[in-house]
Amino acid sequence: MNSVNYILKYTEYLIRKCRVFFITDLNYHTTALNKISGRHSNLKKPETLNEKICHRLVFDHNELYTLLADKLAVREYVHARTRLVKTVPLIGIYKKVEEINFNQLPEKFVLKCNHDSGSVVICKDRKKFSPVKALNRLKLALKKNMYYTTREWQYKSIKPVILCEPFIDIFFGQAKNSTPEMLRIHCFHGVACFLEADFTDESGNEFINVYDRSWNLQPFQMEYPNTPQAIPEPNLFHNAITAAQELAKDIDYCRVDLMLKGDEIYFSEITLSPKRGKLKITPVIWDAKLGEMWNLPSAQSRFN
Repeated sequence: MNSVNYILKYTEYLIRKCRVFFITDLNYHTTALNKISGRHSNLKKPETLNEKICHRLVFDHNELYTLLADKLAVREYVHARTRLVKTVPLIGIYKKVEEINFNQLPEKFVLKCNHDSGSVVICKDRKKFSPVKALNRLKLALKKNMYYTTREWQYKSIKPVILCEPFIDIFFGQAKNSTPEMLRIHCFHGVACFLEADFTDESGNEFINVYDRSWNLQPFQMEYPNTPQAIPEPNLFHNAITAAQELAKDIDYCRVDLMLKGDEIYFSEITLSPKRGKLKITPVIWDAKLGEMWNLPSAQSRFN
């Protein structure tokens, strides 16, 4: 990212930040969801999964959600609730980009901010890695508050830092076409009900298979099409389901993202608002069916 692009992107962010003075969170999410769904959405009396995610973003400001969204603070939460998963070891924590010494980092590493979801910088090959581009990207990310760009309340009060972790190659020694990049386990009231398994083939094509907790392929899709071939159940699948439920205990709805590598399960994140409540679910009737899994008595009492 050169200096011109840096200025343009930061200016764009400042413009978005100013919108909070003119557009409420309720109007922002309602308008965006209407555009995606093609129908009128009711966030005060939500029924679909997307509506309920947006409802929580607007009306439920639980401090726990901020802790869960903080990629640094959530590590302690994970360690306290399950022994079935590992967090990726920390190489360093930096308050500003000037603190990063690339000469002290391993050959492969990951840099990311704790307060957003788009600042990840991955180094797999030092010969092709540009420290200048990485630092500019991270410097811009530190200046931005994700709440103002996505209106996800849980990110608003996170104190930003940069985290450095070793790169975890989940494909090493594995067939890429049949190895899930991530298991995204959707838990309702502490119970794992369905999950997305992400795949990318050798040509870079992306797929998402949706399964139930017994690894049965489901009759709906989320974001991407199914893989052209059947995928065998991963060895650690049932351990991942158990771990997700341990992490989701006492949370009415969340998505627990886990990575499988050999005989180890690594924690990625706990997501409270997948796609900011604008999930592409097909057939669309499943948006309502999934919404039925989430009991939101607060919505009924708040607006009745």
